[in-house]
Amino acid sequence: MKTGMRKKLLASTLVSLFSLPLALSAQAQSGTSSAHPSATQPATSGSSAASTQSSKRAANAQKTALDMRASKLMGKEVKNAKGENLGEIKDLMVDMKSGQVPYAVLSFGGIAGLGDKLFAYPVSSFKPSANSDELVLNVDQERLKNAPGFDKDKWPDWTNNNYRSEIDRYHNSPSAKTASASSGLMRASKVLGKDVNDRQGKDAGEIEDLVVNLGNGKVHYAVLDFDKAWSPDDKLVALPLKAFTIPSDPDKDLVLNASRDTIKAAKAFDEKQWADLNKPDFKRSMDTSLARFKADTGGTASGSSGGTGSTQTGNK
Repeated sequence: MKTGMRKKLLASTLVSLFSLPLALSAQAQSGTSSAHPSATQPATSGSSAASTQSSKRAANAQKTALDMRASKLMGKEVKNAKGENLGEIKDLMVDMKSGQVPYAVLSFGGIAGLGDKLFAYPVSSFKPSANSDELVLNVDQERLKNAPGFDKDKWPDWTNNNYRSEIDRYHNSPSAKTASASSGLMRASKVLGKDVNDRQGKDAGEIEDLVVNLGNGKVHYAVLDFDKAWSPDDKLVALPLKAFTIPSDPDKDLVLNASRDTIKAAKAFDEKQWADLNKPDFKRSMDTSLARFKADTGGTASGSSGGTGSTQTGNK
């Protein structure tokens, strides 16, 4: 073979040998990239997961902060975390002075089989179900049976601090302990339909309902059905509990501490067509109205008085 020909053949062979590793390396990198496309996007995936978790927390917070009418809460079914029926809410205990709702009174039937007794449970123990048609109480059945209860035909004296302290200690409920020092506890069923007088002792109307927030366990506002002389267009008016003087005698009427002009500026709606209480726009307008009312009345707090007028304490 000629010398020139040998040199060309050697050069061609060397080029092929050096090119082969480079080609294999490029092919391996290409294969890895196509086999694991998600490996190049870890930050995006993590961000999406964090966003999902944040959305779930916001949805849960909104669900547990639902406003509900006391009249609708009473009689609502209660289930455990497994979806098994425990019983129903018979009543709510409302501290009319602080606005707290420390206890829901339950009748436990269902799997608990305790229908002959009633039990006071902290409102904070209950969570609304996915569709809000029922409440969920996540409690062990044995602990439920051992809770301090009372006979359904013999309600306790709620001014007895010893009894309330027993409930509070058993449930370790800070919100209930705060209410234990107050003497303003009343059954919600006795508040609904209760007469309200003006400051001159004349009839003004009656309590139509109480709207309770399950998130903080407080009365968000009271809804009044005014007499024709006060509201001729049959509108229901939402007012804070602090708009009332609470009599020391629970059988006496409430006293409204507000002028007619202030009442006219308060949030009102048709008594035959309640709004969606948890619609964001409605909540915002309600909170604005309540804040304006408090400002117009100088933040008047409800106090105690002897009260006047006839007694009307039945359910409406």
